[in-house]
Amino acid sequence: MSQCLICHVAILQEICWKDFFTPRKADTLCNACSSELKPINFNAICTACSRPSPHTIPACADCQQWAKHPLYHGVLHQNRSLYSYNHPLKELIKRFKYDRDYLIASCFSAKLNAVVSLMPPYDVIAPIPLHDKRLKERTFNQSEALLIEAGLAYENLLICSNFSSSHQAQKGKKERHLTDNPFTVKTRLEGQSILLIDDLYTTGTTIRHAAYTLKQAGAGKVCSITVGR
Repeated sequence: MSQCLICHVAILQEICWKDFFTPRKADTLCNACSSELKPINFNAICTACSRPSPHTIPACADCQQWAKHPLYHGVLHQNRSLYSYNHPLKELIKRFKYDRDYLIASCFSAKLNAVVSLMPPYDVIAPIPLHDKRLKERTFNQSEALLIEAGLAYENLLICSNFSSSHQAQKGKKERHLTDNPFTVKTRLEGQSILLIDDLYTTGTTIRHAAYTLKQAGAGKVCSITVGR
């Protein structure tokens, strides 16, 4: 019997005959806590970034601005995010990233696998990297943890070379847009399509920095998935 990672109540999981042949992973959230996470409806979003919208639109106001950027226009084919960034998800991400609660990664495994299966064909999955100083501070890379717990193969294509003492969450929208690109690549690419994985899409700056760096190194189409949007 497992316990909910949020409220710690015991989770009772029904067993069916298939479980004797292919055991399921134990649930990590109870029904009550799971229901507080709000999956994004992909039939009512900005198709570029997954911002929820009353109806499907090709580009929200933010994506229209990115389309005019001299460097970063067109570098990201599309982003899909699993959940809206509401208060319960914010608290869960805080535990995951800043309280170093690695087990939280498993909360998103089933949904991450489901969304990966909906993405355009890709050759390589790549996590967004952390700078060595940030990695030492957090003890693990949250993007890699998401992939490991979901059982998804990946390659570390990018290196984060520049360290910022302030977290992205502490920066305003304008400041994030003006942030220097911190990424470099480990090796040249030959037209491979890349699927980037990160925890949050806020302004899209980090994802586009990574996508631009990969495209400059020879990547083909670059898409991304994040937990929150």
